[in-house]
Amino acid sequence: MQPEVEPLCSSTMSNPSMHREAGALLVDPETPEETQTCCLSRPTKSSKQHLRQVIAEYEALDRELPCIRKFPTPPAAQPLCLCMETLPEADFTHLEVLEALEAELPGAMESGRVSSIRFENMNVICGTAGRRDRWLITVTDFQTRSRLLRSGLSPRRLPHQLVRHDELLLGDYRLHLRRSLARRRMLEALGAEPNEED
Repeated sequence: MQPEVEPLCSSTMSNPSMHREAGALLVDPETPEETQTCCLSRPTKSSKQHLRQVIAEYEALDRELPCIRKFPTPPAAQPLCLCMETLPEADFTHLEVLEALEAELPGAMESGRVSSIRFENMNVICGTAGRRDRWLITVTDFQTRSRLLRSGLSPRRLPHQLVRHDELLLGDYRLHLRRSLARRRMLEALGAEPNEED
């Protein structure tokens, strides 16, 4: 037992409030003195080591997720929006996607079952390359949504699965939160004030 720890544990054992004032981590008077001494004398990680670890974690995340979508606010739910992800080199046109829709749902636009077809270039949004493009198809009822989720679309006779856009956005948002938290921890470790940039 270390002599400098012994007086702290023995003098504060009968008075938990003094124990708190002394700044000790253990405040349970039922804990054996030997355990408290062991815990109090354990070396703590230096601030330099902590800083290195936080920066290393952020850099690893940065390599894993070099370009992610940023969100100023949580994304709003769009339960009737479906998404078809395509490779950038596929380079489909709106007309080709509409024809693929019409093949599955004749008169889809005229009947009002599909209200919009929108293209999202994810590489422009995220400032990167190699990510899949997204075609967002908004329908007007859950029956049409279910049918398209089952059938998918085949522009140029190339079958593509449709997924709910909300699922993709939620995944993007979780990555954004993970990156923001890592960035905030790094800035706090460096002593800088985190801003609301991401």
